[in-house]
Amino acid sequence: MDEISGIIFAEIAGKGTKSGGYKYYLQPLDDHANRWSKILVRKQTHLWENDPVLHKINAKKMLIFGEIIETRSKNNLDYEFVIRLD
Repeated sequence: MDEISGIIFAEIAGKGTKSGGYKYYLQPLDDHANRWSKILVRKQTHLWENDPVLHKINAKKMLIFGEIIETRSKNNLDYEFVIRLD
């Protein structure tokens, strides 16, 4: 399990469609910031639903535990749990 600190933020995706909703990203503040400017955090709900854990801590500094899935073109984070730092 990986541990990353950063700031979570949300972007609207699929606006105007039935599956429109938020995508959550992590802007890393630790050594992961040298490799990635933002990491997609996979939410644990349907596309059109807000993630109850991530939506509460939007624009906050946090520590997230989970598994990083890295490919050539993108990187994702499947989170297990989140701790707010500020």
